[in-house]
Amino acid sequence: MKGYSKNMACFLLVCGVMGIIVRTVFAFSIGPPNNRTGSPADDFLTCRDGCHNSFALNAGGAEFSLSLPGQYSPGETVNITVFFTQSNTAKHGFELSALDANNKHAGTFRRVDNKTQTDDGKGNYIKHTFAGSSQSGNASWKVKWTAPSQEVPNPVTFYAAGNEANGNNTNQGDYIYTTTVQINRATPTPTPTPSGCETESMAASPDEFTIKRGETNQVVVALIPVGGCSPEAGETIVVKVNKAGRKRVSALPQSARTDENGEAVFAITAKNKTGNARVQFRYEDFKTTIKVKVVK
Repeated sequence: MKGYSKNMACFLLVCGVMGIIVRTVFAFSIGPPNNRTGSPADDFLTCRDGCHNSFALNAGGAEFSLSLPGQYSPGETVNITVFFTQSNTAKHGFELSALDANNKHAGTFRRVDNKTQTDDGKGNYIKHTFAGSSQSGNASWKVKWTAPSQEVPNPVTFYAAGNEANGNNTNQGDYIYTTTVQINRATPTPTPTPSGCETESMAASPDEFTIKRGETNQVVVALIPVGGCSPEAGETIVVKVNKAGRKRVSALPQSARTDENGEAVFAITAKNKTGNARVQFRYEDFKTTIKVKVVK
């Protein structure tokens, strides 16, 4: 009887230990505990610590990675893919978190299908489910992360730990991986004052004057930009005197380029014949005309 009792006690002890292992493995198959992403906030712990410890961290031949944009805007929802490549095992799992530069949890995660879950009540962690672990070969999970609406210290670092499991229902023979990706808050691009963006109209000053024979008067022609734009510099303005006026005035130069103020200067010289003349200035589809009267 005594021998029987010892054997029975040993059997119960072994069964008890095996039960703990099975329950632990099953628990991890439906999602690891929180605080296992390998981040500073998790004291750098992963599921290798105290469980899947057959091999050194990142010792397997698979590639464990994250895919996400290089920057984010406050409050933006970012699509993230967690994936294994070059893997041929029967089961896979992961856990993911995001920390700001002060190692504080940043933003919130949410699932998009039944392959992932968040169970900490805050969205600080996202991980696989039982359905999400049952992927053989290369495995992947899609999740969403909503960036903080308020500014946090740059950069935000995503910490992920992955489990490449052989599916033998124990914690032995599995590989644990870690990876990190940093992204920065997008810097708002200031709206520049448009430079030479568009001409709204043109004007000449003076637009009407009287001049004596042989005298010269200057006319300043300006391109007027759309509100908020800088003046149009380096644009060509062409001048033309009407047929009757050519006997009374000349305009030089025949074309001129605008300066940094969007202005070009022309010289109007009176000839010997008195009377009225019209001088037209043109830039693309814009025109403006001045009236000149030549007197003795």
